[in-house]
Amino acid sequence: MGRERVAMGFWDKLFGRGNVVREQREPEKSPLEARVARLLEEGVQLASRQSYDAAAERFNAVLVLAPDHPLALVNLAGIAQDRSHQEEQGANRPEVIARLDREAAELFERALAVAPSLSVGVRTPVLIRLGRLHRLLGEHEKSRDTLLRVARDAEASAQDRQTAREELTTTHARLLGFPERNPSEAEAKRYARLWQEATTPIKGLLGDDMDRPLSQAEVRRFETARPLLQQALDLIPENWAAAWTLGMVERRLGNEARSLECFIRAFELNPYNPDVSREASISAGLAGRMEDAVRFSEAALDVDPADAGLVANLALNLLLAGRAAEALPHAKEAVARAPKDRVSQAVLALTEQVASGALSVEQARKKALGR
Repeated sequence: MGRERVAMGFWDKLFGRGNVVREQREPEKSPLEARVARLLEEGVQLASRQSYDAAAERFNAVLVLAPDHPLALVNLAGIAQDRSHQEEQGANRPEVIARLDREAAELFERALAVAPSLSVGVRTPVLIRLGRLHRLLGEHEKSRDTLLRVARDAEASAQDRQTAREELTTTHARLLGFPERNPSEAEAKRYARLWQEATTPIKGLLGDDMDRPLSQAEVRRFETARPLLQQALDLIPENWAAAWTLGMVERRLGNEARSLECFIRAFELNPYNPDVSREASISAGLAGRMEDAVRFSEAALDVDPADAGLVANLALNLLLAGRAAEALPHAKEAVARAPKDRVSQAVLALTEQVASGALSVEQARKKALGR
């Protein structure tokens, strides 16, 4: 979160003045408001020039005039983070870095506590930075819970939600006990080579129509990709993307049991990516493990509750698990959210047929899966 961006955008966003029509005049500030605004502006400019002591004096002066002012708290947190980065690049004293990171985290938490209705443009960057800080401090559960607030926030931008999910992947790796490490240069080069050799020939085929038979040439491409992806996963076991892609390859080759194993592994490594959960639910359904399919669908929807397609996916899996009464409200919700979506419409029609007794669950399964 750049200092200039904090100065120009934070204040207006906090009070809902970010899109004021140019011709409209802002209400005049009281002398106190004007003084606070001037101190904030001076502090931001000083911080941008790395004059941190002088900047902190301005922000602390704001807190004297307006106790717990969220912008002063956020900017003081930013100063603590900047000082922590400087320490890392200089003397690199762990105890100093930890103290500064702790100070930043506590200031961010105060800002969120005193202004819970912060606009989304202010709230999400603060939460993402706080989630990272909790992870650096070894507070992995707090990191997870903080980042999930962004991942689940329908108001947050798609980019911010994606950033939060990527951060969640790193936090989850710490929760699983994987050490914080960067692959060696040799490992990184080998992984990149394996990944490129595996995925380049099958690019465009993974998302292809699953019902379309593969040509012999396409089968050979997938069979060539399989051991390369396995080698990549063996090289970096915490890499969920390799497990996910291997699952897609196995599914396309018709190896449903092996495909599900790969997706379960990907889900264990990254349960916060809805694509991982969704594909795991599909493979579980194809393997006839409907309760697992429901569990994966629920996990996907938990991370991205605004996705109507995930609602339809959950409805279908509930239906095929013999839970039509639970499936029906989800199917109706999916159509209400996306009335023109053919998949949601088909799921609702199928659910209503089973709920009315016109179709059995087994008949619905054959109709849905074509088998």
